[in-house]
Amino acid sequence: MKISLHQNASTISIVRPEFISTTLDWWPLKTEAWGNSSVIHADLSHPNLIAAAAGLSPLFIRVGGSQADNVIYNIMTTSNSTTTVEEANRFAKACDKNPQLCLTMQRWEEVLKFAHDAGARIVFTLAYIRHTRDESGQNDQQDWDSTNARQLLQYTAQSKHANTVFGFELGNEVTHKGKVENVTRLVNAYAELRHIIDETWSSNENSQHKPKILGPASTGQSITTKLLNALGKHVDIATYHKYHGGGKSESLVRYAESTSIIQHPKNFHGISSTVNKYMDEPEVWVGEGAMAYNSGRQSITDSFIGSFWFTNLLGAMSKSRPHTVYCRQALVGGYYELISHETMEAMPDYWIAHLWKKLVGSKAIGPIISPRREDSPQKYTFGCCEGPGSDTLLIHAFCAKGESSNPMFVVTNFDKKSSFNLNITVGTKITKYILTGKGGSRDSRSVVLNGKLLTIENGRLPEIDGEHTDDLLIALPPASISFVTVHGFQVDECVPPAAAVTGIAPIVYTSSVSLEDQHQFATSDGRDVVPYVASESEMNYPAPFPEVQRFVLVQMLALAGAVFFAFLLCSRKRRRQSR
Repeated sequence: MKISLHQNASTISIVRPEFISTTLDWWPLKTEAWGNSSVIHADLSHPNLIAAAAGLSPLFIRVGGSQADNVIYNIMTTSNSTTTVEEANRFAKACDKNPQLCLTMQRWEEVLKFAHDAGARIVFTLAYIRHTRDESGQNDQQDWDSTNARQLLQYTAQSKHANTVFGFELGNEVTHKGKVENVTRLVNAYAELRHIIDETWSSNENSQHKPKILGPASTGQSITTKLLNALGKHVDIATYHKYHGGGKSESLVRYAESTSIIQHPKNFHGISSTVNKYMDEPEVWVGEGAMAYNSGRQSITDSFIGSFWFTNLLGAMSKSRPHTVYCRQALVGGYYELISHETMEAMPDYWIAHLWKKLVGSKAIGPIISPRREDSPQKYTFGCCEGPGSDTLLIHAFCAKGESSNPMFVVTNFDKKSSFNLNITVGTKITKYILTGKGGSRDSRSVVLNGKLLTIENGRLPEIDGEHTDDLLIALPPASISFVTVHGFQVDECVPPAAAVTGIAPIVYTSSVSLEDQHQFATSDGRDVVPYVASESEMNYPAPFPEVQRFVLVQMLALAGAVFFAFLLCSRKRRRQSR
């Protein structure tokens, strides 16, 4: 199979540098598959865990999950606190009853320090449901009592690691299974949270690091649409949760072993359209996601076979504007963990995330490519097939990270028996990073890079060495995932802008990729908005869609004015001639 990329290939989408992020959860001791991995009990001082998180930096760590709505914050009153001693004592007593769901001041500082040391920022899910219960314990019976949340925020603002906090969510999947039905009450709670944040971070010295509000941390397109319709103006960034099956379902095994795992960008279009409709500056994250809920599934989500799903999910989502961040559940805990909470060894998906962070840039510059596709590119936004069919080889194109203008390809060969020869027809050299399961097995929990076993030892990550070669023909082994950087070929969109002060022209989606059969796949859909992200990572993003609209409107009005003025001149000339 031959593959090439045009020099004028245009950007499909731009994600944050924190695109791959992760989570910490609250599941208590003795919960199946979680052990001592909760926010309360995880060994955040373990050198392997710190090194692993730092290996994904920059990243966000979302502290949340199903139990987030039951957590009490045992935070003592401070000099600037509005919480009374009586209220503080009430929360302390509640913590005594359930210490596994109690966040103490000391533990909160440990979480913040862990994030700081790892080069991460925290997104924290505040308890909502617990504080809407009546005396009988029924949910959603009264307005949100913000006392405990206010107490935590006031303490956080004075912490030496306050700048580690990026933002707050309010509640976790609060409308799931009818736990909360009063959306108006939820909207009022978000408005109150905004007021608390504005008030707490009002001083000049910390106002520039004021946390953002994210939400609604919902599940499913219909629920997310309903909530964003009401909450759109109250959140800075939309979040929702996305899993692709149940960990306890036997069908997950068949799913993982078939090409059904291959994700298509259109799977995310519904949420994208909702965010574009209800938010002035659209940006959406998957705030919690993995192949399977119910803690994943042993031998699937913790083995190399799950990495094919994870890799293609990242590729598809990176082409699904305005998605900019994917928070993988979980850093530790569950059968989908990136780092084993039992051994502190890295699982296969960790190495996918680590190499992606080291090698893949923030710009997706080409459609998904597969050799057997016969679909019409005009039908699909990114030139990709409606479904994967029998394809087991997929290729994603990006700008390479840290390279001035080079493209790179992420290639998955899902076939466990057949190898593929990939002939790259541009460039003069390549650097290839080929990952396989130990022994070539898709079921392995260990990963080999170019023949070398990858491990974290004594808090040290291994050197990630690619194989440099002048031979542009790559043999892709069976059941392999490859990262290939192309040298000696410039893609204009991959060249860093010379000067940010000149502004950035709107992206024109006109890239194409050539295959052996010379099919051309246009990437323009002509309908979606240009992505805009108010990133704090010093990236230059395209202009926001409203600005593009205004520019086009002004140009059209100017043209209409010129035509009208010419018409008046012609009319006058004709009247004079008639005289």
